[in-house]
Amino acid sequence: MDNIFRREAEVHFYDCDPQSRMKISAALRLLADMADAHYAARGMDHKWLWDNGFVFLVSRVSVRFARLPRPREVLTAETWEREIKGASFLRDFAAKDVGGGTVMTASTAWMLVDPASWQVLRPSQFPNARPTGVAADCPPCRRLKMPGGDPAGERRVRYSDLDANGHVYNAVYSDIALDALPEGWRQRELARFQINFVHQAVEGETIQLYREILDDNTVSIKGKVGDHDCFLCEFGYREMSN
Repeated sequence: MDNIFRREAEVHFYDCDPQSRMKISAALRLLADMADAHYAARGMDHKWLWDNGFVFLVSRVSVRFARLPRPREVLTAETWEREIKGASFLRDFAAKDVGGGTVMTASTAWMLVDPASWQVLRPSQFPNARPTGVAADCPPCRRLKMPGGDPAGERRVRYSDLDANGHVYNAVYSDIALDALPEGWRQRELARFQINFVHQAVEGETIQLYREILDDNTVSIKGKVGDHDCFLCEFGYREMSN
């Protein structure tokens, strides 16, 4: 495949949960790091993008796990630009273990914004896109909906949640959502995860959490700040053995 970026990534002990499985937040950090590294390898690191009036913000993520990686595993991670669809840049990923088996695939949607005004820019304003037209074997990033839901607590945004843009880092939302799952769900084997980032949260704001069990293996978590949806995600688990 042309225009593919590849590098090794170790799953660290601190990336894993009490069941010694890679956390969703660690997987999301890997995806973001790979996207940043791919642009940097083409001479467009974060400073270059910022100085030229560009910032990429992830808006949707869909991840499929063939299995959850374990501590000290070394993965070969790959990423490539898939296509431009409307105002979104679609970027896909795959990660393989040392035996060449795929452990996870992902599809992501990104918005291009002006760092001075935070206004969304047209994709045609970015001169260096290289879409391949190749899609990962992963459910597409879809718009999630959860009109209701039961209250599931709240989470105040802390300074340590923020990234260099001054907003809650995208992977942190998955940790917040994980803590809001019903009792017993966190120990189950995750098969897929989707998240929509709707409204950026900042230090001092309180995220109100809601959840809805969709079926025996699927649960949604929504975060709201005031009257605005902040994020919405969906956890899909494997069937439990008898």
